Amino acid sequence: MPKVTFVIGATASGKTYFINQNFSNKDVEILDAFDYQNRVYEESGYKGRMPIQVQIRCLMKANDDLLSDIISKLKHGRDVVVEQTFYKAKRRIVYVDAIREAVKAEIEIYVMCPGKERWLENTRLRKMVEDDESYERHVAEIEFPNPIEGFDSIFEVTDDGIKLRMDPPYDEQFLEDARKEISEEKERVKKEDEESKESKELLESMKTRPFWHYCEVCGKKEFITDEEAFVGGWDYPPRIGFFGMLGPRTCGSCQMKDTLYWKIQTSGKLPIVIEKYLNDKELKTWRRIKGEPESLLVDENEQESTGQKR
Repeated sequence: MPKVTFVIGATASGKTYFINQNFSNKDVEILDAFDYQNRVYEESGYKGRMPIQVQIRCLMKANDDLLSDIISKLKHGRDVVVEQTFYKAKRRIVYVDAIREAVKAEIEIYVMCPGKERWLENTRLRKMVEDDESYERHVAEIEFPNPIEGFDSIFEVTDDGIKLRMDPPYDEQFLEDARKEISEEKERVKKEDEESKESKELLESMKTRPFWHYCEVCGKKEFITDEEAFVGGWDYPPRIGFFGMLGPRTCGSCQMKDTLYWKIQTSGKLPIVIEKYLNDKELKTWRRIKGEPESLLVDENEQESTGQKR
């Protein structure tokens, strides 16, 4: 029966060293979650700071790719050693469930639990700025594995050596709650991705479809395309400015100095819109801008008469 061995713990807890000392000379496949994360980050195309939502999805993909490779190698009869962080039980349960469903294999886990002095020494070697408080925080973040998660063996690795640690199993409700949380998390991300896709498709369509153009100065309105508006002298997204962001919304006959944008930019204060300082006309313009591009697809008068919300 093939075996998968997880080696988990905080950064600088000694995972890589432990694997090299105990498994590098054996006939096993060694996989590092960090390698998968770096590959996905590179594929994302971000060269600078990555938005947190993108980072979350990259980590999810890296974990999925790693899990897929683990299962594939186990199915081919190979033993696998995996370096992971795996702080949270719910993340581990996802892996164990998937492995149990796909292949008959032994699953064990080693938890790196170095003493404070050993960990601080490791961080100094890595030129990390950490202290006693950091150590306590890292220790508190790790949920120690429990047999209820599905592991055949759980080992604790301390400065004194390796010992089997099979704590009393939690109640089955623990598993149900963890699986429910993961399922809800996946559904939330899926919904966010679908909404993001729809939003991008809508923005792209605004380049060619007709929509309402409202002049915030004179009140003129026209149901025209972006190209027609540009030719007609309108200052309007997507050609000029951005949907949902404050900027002039004028026809070809009115001037920027009479717009809400100009008022905010020349107020001598921070360029922030504070609704309580706006008159009714300015408030209507601002709320329409915040609701773009959806607010431009239906006539405002029609919305007001039917009681629709923008």
